[in-house]
Amino acid sequence: MNSNSDILDVLVIGAGLSGLATAYSLSQSGKSLLILEARAESGGRIRSLKNLDGAPIADLGPSWVWPEFQPTIASWLNELDLSVEPQFTNGNAVLDHGPGMNAQIGHFPDQQGNMVVEGRTIRLVTAILEKLLDTEIQYNSTVKSIEFLNSQKQIRTITDSDDAIIAKKVVVALPPRIALETIEWLPELPAKLVHDMKHTPTWMAPHAKVALVFEHPFWRERGMSGRILSRAGPIVEAHDHCSNDLSLAALWGFIGWPADVRQQHKHDLEEQIILQLKRCFGETAPMPHTIQIEDWSLDPFVATGEDIISAAGHPSVSPHSLRENYYDGHLVFAGSETAERSPGLIEGALDAAERAAKQIQSSLSTEMI
Repeated sequence: MNSNSDILDVLVIGAGLSGLATAYSLSQSGKSLLILEARAESGGRIRSLKNLDGAPIADLGPSWVWPEFQPTIASWLNELDLSVEPQFTNGNAVLDHGPGMNAQIGHFPDQQGNMVVEGRTIRLVTAILEKLLDTEIQYNSTVKSIEFLNSQKQIRTITDSDDAIIAKKVVVALPPRIALETIEWLPELPAKLVHDMKHTPTWMAPHAKVALVFEHPFWRERGMSGRILSRAGPIVEAHDHCSNDLSLAALWGFIGWPADVRQQHKHDLEEQIILQLKRCFGETAPMPHTIQIEDWSLDPFVATGEDIISAAGHPSVSPHSLRENYYDGHLVFAGSETAERSPGLIEGALDAAERAAKQIQSSLSTEMI
């Protein structure tokens, strides 16, 4: 067990966007912090296909933000000095009707206000990390148990390497279902909270996304937007993902087949994608030199069994219980799904982080009085 001098003010569990944003908000108040991350890198569900130099090529997680309608992301973009640009939609789209049927080329209504972060979405993560250089992040550290030491008013967290970390406050910035299923809670969490955590879907968990990288953006050269709409799949929607200078030509898409169907086609899924691209753009169209599939249903830090069999869709606002303090005010949750605005999305991750940081700061301030 830590000595008294080693007791942290705050332990943050999870180095996804919500955990990093919570830590950044708290770091400005001079509190001692440690971030635990089960993966080998930060970002959580914000993930990129990278080139050999480590530069991001394509988003494998979320790609869009809507700062016109999302005040929290607008504020953070300003804080982090990041820019956004509209999703490229110029030109005709493709409506794919499936094998044996001709694709339909035409203009289809766009979603309003879709914006992309310059440098890919991962820039939100790296920009916060640049401001957290003095904060330790312990990677490859999975939390086994969280125990509230009532007599000391502290929380003891045990990692998979049996390290014991003592902190005054703990922020759990994980999807609620993952936190419930993977962590032993001592004492047990309230029954209402357990129920609500079980019934809060994890955004992205049932989904799979694909990045397609080409030698050149042939669709733009044809006056097309790169957008694909399909009920047949495997890609149910795709969008242009080129760099501003067009030195990088790419599309990204959602694979709409359910997780069990994707697994049935795990050996020929790329082939099915190629066949679909030929339906959409023609047999002679250039094909991607890189196909990267990110199946989030296979990620043990994202998807539970319940998530995999659930219908894909944006989560609704979770019950208030996920935004309350626990263990006598020493524990709060900050996963994106706990947000009051845009749960599951980037805006939700930042909304949850701001709320959790305020709860922790208020609790620490009260104890000092």
